[in-house]
Amino acid sequence: MTEWKAYVDGSYYNHKVGYGAVIIRNNKIENELFGRVPKEFSHSRQVGGELFAVLQVVQWCQKENIPEITINFDYWGIQKWVTGEWKTNISLTKNYADFIHNSPIQIHWQKVKSHSGDLWNQRADELAK
Repeated sequence: MTEWKAYVDGSYYNHKVGYGAVIIRNNKIENELFGRVPKEFSHSRQVGGELFAVLQVVQWCQKENIPEITINFDYWGIQKWVTGEWKTNISLTKNYADFIHNSPIQIHWQKVKSHSGDLWNQRADELAK
């Protein structure tokens, strides 16, 4: 596996959608990305936040010339829309899958259980709120 890892999450609270991502290298935080999602992501509530977090991580990797990363997630759609296990029925998920497919970044997917005490997953959750 790669030395770079990211944990991503999305949230929906009080009619606002947020995203959070923590980027880890050698078990140390290298960067944190978070905020509100653009309008086109907000209609899907926290799912929009989850997807936007992944896009932000991939764009960060491109900017930093990081060719490979493991993305840890707690929502299956993040991986399954990319692998084709789930159909991309709306433009949000289709555009997401297309972006990942066209990215030069090699992504390894790792499912983690939500709210299970995983330190970095909890941090991504906090950032998304």
